[in-house]
Amino acid sequence: MPYAICRVAKIKTAQAGAAKTAHNYRQRETPNADTERKPLNREYINTAERNYWELATERIQEAGAKVRHDSVRGVEVLLTASPEAFKRQADGSPNDWHGSEWAEANIAFLKAQFGEKNVVSCTLHQDELTPHFHAVVVPITEDGRLSAKDRFNPKTLRQLQTDYAEAMKPFGMERGVEHSRAKHEVMRHVYGAQERSRGELATLTKPEPATRLSIEGPSGLDLVNLSKWRAEQEARLNAELARQLAAANERASKAASIAQDSAGAKDREKTLARQLASVEGTKTKQIQVRKDVEGGFTRALVKVAQGEALPANVLEYAHQVRAGIMAEAEKHVQQALKGPIRQACDLTAQLKKLPGYTYREDAATKQGELRHTATGSRFELAELKPGGVPMKEAYDLAVQRTAQRDLEQTKGQSQGGGRSL
Repeated sequence: MPYAICRVAKIKTAQAGAAKTAHNYRQRETPNADTERKPLNREYINTAERNYWELATERIQEAGAKVRHDSVRGVEVLLTASPEAFKRQADGSPNDWHGSEWAEANIAFLKAQFGEKNVVSCTLHQDELTPHFHAVVVPITEDGRLSAKDRFNPKTLRQLQTDYAEAMKPFGMERGVEHSRAKHEVMRHVYGAQERSRGELATLTKPEPATRLSIEGPSGLDLVNLSKWRAEQEARLNAELARQLAAANERASKAASIAQDSAGAKDREKTLARQLASVEGTKTKQIQVRKDVEGGFTRALVKVAQGEALPANVLEYAHQVRAGIMAEAEKHVQQALKGPIRQACDLTAQLKKLPGYTYREDAATKQGELRHTATGSRFELAELKPGGVPMKEAYDLAVQRTAQRDLEQTKGQSQGGGRSL
C-alpha cells in the first residue's frame, strides 16, 4: 500500500521566501523538472504568483499579530505520496491530477488544518516524477499569535502526519511507521555499507588458532612453598583464559551487530532496487510514447505541407486540448472578476497579470483576447463563460458588486465620522 507523505520546511528570511517562490513557479531553471510538462502545474490560491514573504507579511498584518526579529513568517508544507499511488495511463504516460478528487482533498485538508486565511499559496507540481503540492502556511495560532513553535513542533508534526494519512485513506494510502528513524538513502551508500559489512564479518569470523597454555616447573625456591606456587600458576592461567574469552565475546558482539545492520541494508537494497526498476520502466515507456507522438506529429505536418487534411484523430485531440485550456482560462478570469472592477480597464489590468497567458486587444474592434503562452491557444473574451456565465453578464455583475462594496464602505466611514468622543 502506498504511503501518504507530509513534510514541512520553515521560511525564515525574505531571501528564502524569494528563492522558494522562484523555484515553485519555475522562474529559474529547475534541473529535475520536465519543461514540456510545466503547463500541467497549477496554482490554486496565489494565481498572481506573488512573493511568499510578501504574502505572509500581509497575512500577519491582517491578523494583527506581533512579529519578533526571529519570527518564522511562513512554513512550506509538501504533500504527496509514494510513486505507486499515482496510476498511469495504459500507454505509460502520467495522468493529469488537477481537478481530481485527490487534489481537492489535499486543498481541503490544508484549509481545515491551518485555517483558510493562513494558507496563502497552494501549488500542484506535475512536471516532476511524482505529483505533489507545495503550500505556504502562515503559522497564526487560534488565539491570533504568530508562532511556528506552537503550530509546528514534534508533537503537532506527528499528529499532522496521522491526520494527513487519515485524509488520504480513501485513496488507498496509509501512514508511515510512527517514530521511525528510517531515512532516504542513495543506492550506492547501501551497497557500500554492505561491502564494508562483508569485509568486517570475514575478519571477525575468521577462526583463530588456539593459544597453548603451559605451566612452568617449580624452581628450587618454589619447592619450599608448593601451595603458593600452585596459586600463582592458577591465577596466571585464569587471567589468560579471561582475556581470550573477553576478546571472543567482543568479536561475537560485533559480528552480530554487523549481521543485523547488513540484514537491514539488504531490505533497503531490495526496496530501492524495486523503485529503480519502476522508474526505469516508466522512463522506457515515456521515451516510446514520446517517439510515437513525435512520429504522429511529423506525419501530420507532412500531410499539411502536401495540402492534405489533418487526420481526424489529430483534430479531435487538438479540440480536446483547447477545450481543457479554455476551461482553465475561464477559472482564471472568474478569479480576476472577484477583485474591485469599476470599469473595463480594471479587468484588463487583472487579465494582463494572469500567469501563463498574454492579453491583447484588437486595435480595430477593441475586442480582448487571451492567448495561452505554452500552446498558443487563443480565446476571445466574448466566447468565455467564467463560472458558467457569459462574459458580458459576469463583467456587469462584478461592476455591481464593486459598486455595492464601495457604497457600504462609504456609509461606514460616514457613520464613523459622525460619532462624537
